[in-house]
Amino acid sequence: MTSKIFHNATVITLDERNSVVGGLRTEGERVTAHLGGGSAEGAEGVEHIDLDGACVLPGFNDNHLHALVMGDHAAYPDLSGLDERGIIEALCARYDGAGRRETVIGFGWDYPFWPEPHRRGLDTVFPDNPVVLFQFSGHGACVNTAMLRRMRLDKYRGDPPGGRIMRDDAGVPTGVLTDGAVEPLHNRRFNELNRNPKLATERLRYAMRVFAEHGITSVQDNTWNPLTVWWLNRLHRRSGLTARFRCWPLGSRGMMQAAMRLAAYRTGWILPGPHKYFLDGAFSTRTAWLIEPYAGEPRNHGTPVLHGAALRSVLRTAARRRRQAAFHAIGDRAVREFLDAVEAVAEDYPRITELRLRLEHAQLIDPADVPRLKRLGILIAAQPHALSSPQKDRELLGSDRATRAYPYRSLLDAGVPLSFGSDAPAERSIAPLQALQYVATRPGPERITLAEGLRCYTTGSAYAEGAEREKGTLAPGMRADFVVLSENPLQVDPREIGRIRVLRTFVGGREVYRNPEIP
Repeated sequence: MTSKIFHNATVITLDERNSVVGGLRTEGERVTAHLGGGSAEGAEGVEHIDLDGACVLPGFNDNHLHALVMGDHAAYPDLSGLDERGIIEALCARYDGAGRRETVIGFGWDYPFWPEPHRRGLDTVFPDNPVVLFQFSGHGACVNTAMLRRMRLDKYRGDPPGGRIMRDDAGVPTGVLTDGAVEPLHNRRFNELNRNPKLATERLRYAMRVFAEHGITSVQDNTWNPLTVWWLNRLHRRSGLTARFRCWPLGSRGMMQAAMRLAAYRTGWILPGPHKYFLDGAFSTRTAWLIEPYAGEPRNHGTPVLHGAALRSVLRTAARRRRQAAFHAIGDRAVREFLDAVEAVAEDYPRITELRLRLEHAQLIDPADVPRLKRLGILIAAQPHALSSPQKDRELLGSDRATRAYPYRSLLDAGVPLSFGSDAPAERSIAPLQALQYVATRPGPERITLAEGLRCYTTGSAYAEGAEREKGTLAPGMRADFVVLSENPLQVDPREIGRIRVLRTFVGGREVYRNPEIP
């Protein structure tokens, strides 16, 4: 077992005493001791690693992302910030010379830049190629006529459960699909990736590089397909994993759930996670389920997906099997309906409050429901990068609701367990340091401190996955997963946190990233 001493550093351990020490000693994958300042003289037979006065933190633990899809996004045109003309130019540049039937794919367009997406412009340029352009949240897409034909969607086809096919005045699909109507497109692409070993491995290797570059040592992944677990295991055998994985099945797919349970997991590296369910959509597609309607749309409260008796049935199953589950809920109505369902099920299964049920995102919560979250033992898994578009939130929700959205201060004050992540690639950045800058500098009453944010990204995320005895701090006995930063974020102007550089990243005491600027 390899012994290492990491010295000449400021190590913020985030342990129970909030210790700050000068170095760490590790054995194999675990921290065995804290060290004082200065050199590491007197420790023979171990590898000495001088960190040159840098700051060390526990590795960041991203509480919610999509690793395989994240790698796939990077291989296709990025449509972020482009209007219709820019989108078509980007697609033409990428698909110049494509075969007549090749599917044209792009990611990241959004309504502020393409406010009235329609298949017309896509049909002009790609009359034969099926085109699918995924909206940045993943809850919407714009397709052309060729893709509509492939999906057998026309004016006579009704909306699928939990989704909408947008139509013109004559009932003809415009090409815009939301939520349940987009799901077949996601499923098709996801299956294509997983059936191609070379492609899946390539996409996952890209994700690993990004994780390591940002000091992310653990991820809680919307895996959904057991083949992805296979590709992760293959990477692990080849020393290609740079982060520990918690792999989630999608709760709505019974056969896939069973297959995920039979997948090969590796203690400490690749573990099964909670079943994932969707309760509503997203703000940007105006499908998140709200108590009050969207600004400017008095009849639109969003689109409920899983609710009522079906939701109570899922919760009863989780309670009987004593199994954690995670529920996508962005709007305040979705959160309230979830809490009502938990309360109803708790009458027969009171131990459901001990399962660490998770609400993913929870971007808008009615203040009256915050105490209920605490009482029912619900965890909030939030993604601070959603704070990057305050003007869009005001346009969608109105000023009052936008101000109290992302209620991190209220949640922490109420004692609700809070964790942080990115939801990459649904949000445009994965960088934890940038996310921490958002939470520490946002205006209004819901701002939290940087120290609180750090705990949400480390100890909070570890608690959310039930791994608080393994990671989240750098106490002796914990995993030696840590990030080395150019500056101490607790001593930097909060407005400058995002510019701090990740110098090195270690997982289990093994270096998985070294900044090219380091000699």
